[in-house]
Amino acid sequence: MPIYYESRISKLSLNAAELPKLDAEFEEITEGEELTKMEKLKTKWAALEALVGDPKRIALVAADLVAHFEKGVEAMDGKAMIVCMSRRICVDLYKALIVLRPEWEAEMLKVVMTGSAEDGPEWQKHIGKKKQRRDLANQFKDAKNPFKIVIVRDMWLTGFDAPCD
Repeated sequence: MPIYYESRISKLSLNAAELPKLDAEFEEITEGEELTKMEKLKTKWAALEALVGDPKRIALVAADLVAHFEKGVEAMDGKAMIVCMSRRICVDLYKALIVLRPEWEAEMLKVVMTGSAEDGPEWQKHIGKKKQRRDLANQFKDAKNPFKIVIVRDMWLTGFDAPCD
C-alpha cells in the first residue's frame, strides 16, 4: 500500500504589515541584554510556537483535519500521521480533535511523544515507555487495528512504514 503525503496549510494570525518590523522591535526591546545565540533562538522559537499553537488556530486545524480525514476514508481506507511543532501543540491538538470527535478518544486517536515525570498530568497519558511506543507502532501498522490517527512531534518520522492493506 503506498504512502501519500498531503500538505495542509493553516495560516498564522499575523498582521502582514507588521511582519517586517518584528525582528527590529525584538532587537530594540532586548538591546543591551547579553543573550547568547542559543538563548536568542530559544526566544524566537517560543514566540513562533506561541503563534503556531494559538488556541484559535488549533481549533481551525482540528476542524480541517477532521473534515479532510473523514472525506479521505470515504474514498480509500487509510491512516493519518500528524506532525506538530511542539509537545504542547500535540496535546492541544489532541484535545481539540476529541472535542469535535469524542468517539475517537477510546481507540482511534493517539499522541506518541517522549516526556518525563515533571510533565503535568494532562500530558502523562501520552507519554509512555519505549515498549509502549513500540506496541503503539505495531498497532498503527496493523490495518485492521482501530488506531487510525497518530499525532507526533518527532517520533516515527524516519523509517516508519505502515501499510493499510
